[in-house]
Amino acid sequence: MEVKIPKQIKILTHTYTVKFDSKELLSSGTCGLCKHLQQEIILEPNHPKSEVNQIFLHEFIHTIERHLCVKLDDADVERLSEGWATLLFDNLGIEFDWSLIEGDK
Repeated sequence: MEVKIPKQIKILTHTYTVKFDSKELLSSGTCGLCKHLQQEIILEPNHPKSEVNQIFLHEFIHTIERHLCVKLDDADVERLSEGWATLLFDNLGIEFDWSLIEGDK
């Protein structure tokens, strides 16, 4: 099953914009970033799709962590995102379709 990732995702009462931006990530030295004040999830598009998918889940979990006031360190977030990736992609056969966001590369 293919799931289109929308440009905007609502988390509780907060709407986050999902976008690709290599330049912004280069300055932070990472391949994904969640900017809570700007309500953005920023991803590096020049990685294999499997990595982009997992990085998206990682950053999405950071938004949940923030807005539900859950305390997780980055290693916990990484383990959760890998677990969700395994469930969604390997076990349920879900594929993320990035076509709605790819125009922003």
